[in-house]
Amino acid sequence: MDHLEKTVKINAPIEKVWDLISNVERIPEWAKGYTEKMTITSKQRRGKGVTTHEVGVAFGNPYEKDFIITEWIEKRKIVFESTSGWSWKGVWLMKDAEGAVLFTYSVDFEPPFPITRLKDVFRKKYEKLLEEWVQNIKNILEKADKPQDRRMSEAAKTLQ
Repeated sequence: MDHLEKTVKINAPIEKVWDLISNVERIPEWAKGYTEKMTITSKQRRGKGVTTHEVGVAFGNPYEKDFIITEWIEKRKIVFESTSGWSWKGVWLMKDAEGAVLFTYSVDFEPPFPITRLKDVFRKKYEKLLEEWVQNIKNILEKADKPQDRRMSEAAKTLQ
């Protein structure tokens, strides 16, 4: 299996990172251009055992894929695996970094191509996507947590 891993430092409280990451239906917000819709298919909405169905466009081709969350450690780690299509396992790991969060997104996967050259092209494109996704997560969370935004919000409240 191939392995890719990207880590980014996010200047936001771990609770905010967790709120975004642990809500799998919000994946399309940060996996733009790839995941179009993520639907929870189990009665259970959070935690180990949750199942999902993902619809999107991967490198110009429409796809659908199913997943199950196999590990859930509150505010620390989520592990999920594909239950349809090509073999895939993802891990979201959060570590406190003195007021910030080190967020790591790693994947282990077996590319769906028998030809090595195609696997290499796929891997490079997937690595770029992973980098974009962790940056999107960082940008969403840091924008939401800027002190100037809080000051503006507080000022607006006093004007009401």
